[in-house]
Amino acid sequence: LGANGQGKTSLLEAIYYLSRLRSWRAGRSGDLLAWSQAAARISVDYAGQNLAVTWREGKRELAIDRQPVSEASAFWGVIPTVLFIGEDRELITGSSKGRRQWIDGLLAKRDPAYLRHAQAYARALRQRNAWLKDRVRDPEVGVSLTHLLTQHGQAITAARAAMSGPIGEALSAACSDLTGQVENVTLAYRPSFPLQGEPDWERAAAEEQRLRHTVLGPHRDDWDILLGQNQKPLGRFGSEGQQRTAALGLRLAEARLIREARGAWPLFLIDDIAPQLDESRQGRLRELLPNEAQCFFTAPEPRGWVRPEDHAWKITPGKVVAMDR
Repeated sequence: LGANGQGKTSLLEAIYYLSRLRSWRAGRSGDLLAWSQAAARISVDYAGQNLAVTWREGKRELAIDRQPVSEASAFWGVIPTVLFIGEDRELITGSSKGRRQWIDGLLAKRDPAYLRHAQAYARALRQRNAWLKDRVRDPEVGVSLTHLLTQHGQAITAARAAMSGPIGEALSAACSDLTGQVENVTLAYRPSFPLQGEPDWERAAAEEQRLRHTVLGPHRDDWDILLGQNQKPLGRFGSEGQQRTAALGLRLAEARLIREARGAWPLFLIDDIAPQLDESRQGRLRELLPNEAQCFFTAPEPRGWVRPEDHAWKITPGKVVAMDR
């Protein structure tokens, strides 16, 4: 708890950074350093391990149990988190890129091996787009890059397709719980690659020649999030309250699916979302948060979130002080 600008969100950001090795707010990790400081460090003990990140002289250093780690993938998913923020509504109303990043994050937290396919696909896509922009192109290079893109893209498409059904079921259940069985929300996957067989690169060739970038692949995927029996696109036709409820439903679905895969709940990081929910939805959200999970809330004041069994801290500039319960 604390007034605006005191650092409440920065505490959640530190936990989230150790989970994903990136901030959801800062474009560059170096921007996380306090003004006039040359170095910074985040360290946490979690599930019997110590994870630490240090920045100094413009470089990032990683360590697990105080031993240096060179690969960022070693950190991914060690501390599973689910982040609830006001901007989550953009998962419903925003571009397909945000939905792809969210799905990929969920898949990687359930199975860190997925990250290798996503990283390899991203590299192949950058290289193939550069090849398409080159006025003097080596055909053999194009064949090789197309093969790599297809190989990793098909793995990504298969993983997303397999996960879209469970996400849709968990989303429908969460939205129903949040609204007292009133609103029905469904999700449908629209892949760019076929779910069976090879991509039709020959058909795409003319458009790629004209646009000079790759027009097939998981980087073009999207999901339809639909409302009610009429299956209206929620991002276009839903009210703001319905969109925010669906965004909460996606986050609750994310948490349930992580628990299903890993056998334990992720950490819930909930950043001052109460003002965006009516009292009914606030109450249902609190009831839906599992008692055995560790949940971090931020808010300027209690607003009904703090229960007698909870721990509460007061945040002021540079200090975190336990409050009397």
